[in-house]
Amino acid sequence: MKVNIIGCGLTGITAAIVLKSKGHDVEIFESRSHIGGNCYDKDIDGIKVHMYGIHAFHTNDQEVWDFLNRYTKFNSHCLKVRANTKYGLLSIPYSKSTEEEIGFRLSDQEIIESVFKKYSVRHWGESWNNLPRSITKRVPVRRESTDRRYSQDKYQGIPEMGYTNMMSNMLDGIKVNLGVNKKDYKKLKYDKMIYTGKPDDFFDYYYGRLPYRSLRFEHFNGPRSNLFSFEKGAQINECENISRKYNRTVDNSVFLNQRKSYTVFTRDYPEEHTVNNEPFYPKNFGEGKLIFSKYKKAMHANKDVLFLGRLATYKYLDMWMSIKQAMVALR
Repeated sequence: MKVNIIGCGLTGITAAIVLKSKGHDVEIFESRSHIGGNCYDKDIDGIKVHMYGIHAFHTNDQEVWDFLNRYTKFNSHCLKVRANTKYGLLSIPYSKSTEEEIGFRLSDQEIIESVFKKYSVRHWGESWNNLPRSITKRVPVRRESTDRRYSQDKYQGIPEMGYTNMMSNMLDGIKVNLGVNKKDYKKLKYDKMIYTGKPDDFFDYYYGRLPYRSLRFEHFNGPRSNLFSFEKGAQINECENISRKYNRTVDNSVFLNQRKSYTVFTRDYPEEHTVNNEPFYPKNFGEGKLIFSKYKKAMHANKDVLFLGRLATYKYLDMWMSIKQAMVALR
């Protein structure tokens, strides 16, 4: 069976591997000029830079972990995130370690006010009170332990040679077409299609445009700061000064512990998704939820196309979830 896969991110690549192992003729079509989707990284001045923002892998799923370890070795990096607040830098999720850092205890409401509320307005373009629990509860307000890691999953790390290298290994023997016009894929012959893009784009916006949140990235060189290290963490969120238009500052040298006198920092600036930028976060609440319900019926009715991934299924998926979704759907 000839299967065309639209999108060369983790979901599309995993789907291609699974289907190829079953003897199908698979081919990937990607509109960007590179493989890897938002996990794409590349060397800039000797530093491995995450071009679409920080991607720190973590999972409790043994199958997914074993699958990826066929294509790369992971280092021991665990994501640590700090919030720049009126109380200073707070490790998040808030824990007993955070209390030791600042010397006193904050209430749950004080944590929400200082860590989440202003950040959410910038990131989502919505107030904290208007966001659904699926978003507000994704990061715990408080953790009753001294664990400073952002995730407590069993398996964590960064591919030692970077994500692009890992995905290049995954694509060995699979044909990939880059820089493809988004409309051209519909003209190609196939028995089955795996689609990982936006549903509204696929159906020519018949029910209107689905709202997504986008990010604009700024990468810049600078001297290394003692605020960032393999032990302290790579990421500081801006949670107090709303006049700063960026979400966070990331030191890319931390991921692979590249000890140089300089580094490449990344900042991301949230904005609404338009025809001129990339969609990142599905706004699956309010009007977005209503519009997607209409597209979902059309997706189920289309038996020749399987919709997979964060954009296509219009839900927030961690990296491991994107991989697992493709594995389960194509068993």
